[in-house]
Amino acid sequence: MNNIAVAASLATAPSSAFVELRERPRFWFPLLVVALCTAAVCYWYYNVVDIDWLKDLMFTNNPHVKEEERAVAMGMVTRTTLLWSSVVGTLIFIPLITVIQALFLLLAAKITKVPLGFKHWFSLASWSSLPGLIGIVVAAILLLLSDSPQISPGSMAPLSLNELLLHLPFGSPGQNLFDTLGIPLFLGWALMIIGVHTWSQRSWQFSALFVLVPLAVVFGLWAVLAFR
Repeated sequence: MNNIAVAASLATAPSSAFVELRERPRFWFPLLVVALCTAAVCYWYYNVVDIDWLKDLMFTNNPHVKEEERAVAMGMVTRTTLLWSSVVGTLIFIPLITVIQALFLLLAAKITKVPLGFKHWFSLASWSSLPGLIGIVVAAILLLLSDSPQISPGSMAPLSLNELLLHLPFGSPGQNLFDTLGIPLFLGWALMIIGVHTWSQRSWQFSALFVLVPLAVVFGLWAVLAFR
């Protein structure tokens, strides 16, 4: 299969896609597509948002920013700094978090005696990030249809638990956590479980624990820090 065929198979027959990826693990296509599309939407957002309104939301109404820090922050932060820090940060963060995921999967594989190396797990983490494109497309549609430049940063994660269910205000405890947790991420986890099941030929219970236990540790620690 070529990369487009693998991507299509992930949506229709993921097991066959992972059979292909076990034989020919690769990762550049999904990694670049997700990173570049995310960066493009971030660039669009910071070009159209009401920057003074956004700065007010970020600093004036944020209880975590001290009074003496607000004036300094409001003066230093511009549209250009927000735009390029977001774009460059996205292009660094997405590959970095994918590498970290792959290392967790490699560690789990070593512990459970699944005989696959880092390239396979990096491939699994990369291809399992493709559901993130669903959220990116929805975010782009919302930006296109918006009739006001006062667009909440939550619009960049329209399928998150926060946007769909909780509606926590910007800067509140747990807001970043629940902006991250959402439908695209859960779909990615499901693909990872299918991939582990296909590659290891072990039970669904084993595959789910293989993927979800490390994630539970990471997100559990995040929750403790967010709500302490």
